[in-house]
Amino acid sequence: MKRYDIFLSYHSTDETAVENIAKVLVNRGAKPFLDKWNMKPGQPWLTEIEAALQASRAFGAIIGPAGLGPIQVAEMRAALYRMFRERGYPVIPILLPGADPAKRSSLPSFLAQQTWVDLRGGLDNKKELERLLSQIHPQKASVANNYGQKAGQSKNPKKTNKAALLKALVLLESEDLVYLAEISGIRRAEISKDGIKTLAVSLINRAEIFGLLEELQTNLIIEYPAIALKAGLTD
Repeated sequence: MKRYDIFLSYHSTDETAVENIAKVLVNRGAKPFLDKWNMKPGQPWLTEIEAALQASRAFGAIIGPAGLGPIQVAEMRAALYRMFRERGYPVIPILLPGADPAKRSSLPSFLAQQTWVDLRGGLDNKKELERLLSQIHPQKASVANNYGQKAGQSKNPKKTNKAALLKALVLLESEDLVYLAEISGIRRAEISKDGIKTLAVSLINRAEIFGLLEELQTNLIIEYPAIALKAGLTD
């Protein structure tokens, strides 16, 4: 199953603004679900939405001048139900320019209790966008920045280590390995699918051939920090 950092729920009138936010998140290494980008033509709409909600680490309730749309309300209820069942699942109100959080139709009381990301002053508010990124994927906001520094500036990640990388990869599920391949720039068809270890070895070999070994290790550290630590990829 494909995974996402955040499900972006929005009123149809806010589509352009939401797509701009999604592009910013993608540029920062996050994986948002946006129906316009991710829905498969010809597939049952409700089934696709339910699957995307389950595959997302967080839920972004985007509020614009028109408030919540009817479909958005249904998506939000599903997200809140999950939040009550799963401690730590973020439901994040994101206020667009023109939003009025004082109106109950725009921001219901149970949603108003969550921490806002306030973009009413403009979609280019870097501080608020950084807050959003840190809520949906704190490792990407911190580890990714550290790992991108020059050698000697960060003591946490180590140099590319094929043995340790393989040790970490075999601890993952097959769908996690395919996910890592995809976000590292390796197509699904280019890696073996016969057993976890064979899949892991194939993934490392393809990454090395394409010059993506460091990218693969970086993404593993970001996405699965506990496993990276266990395998010795970080201190």
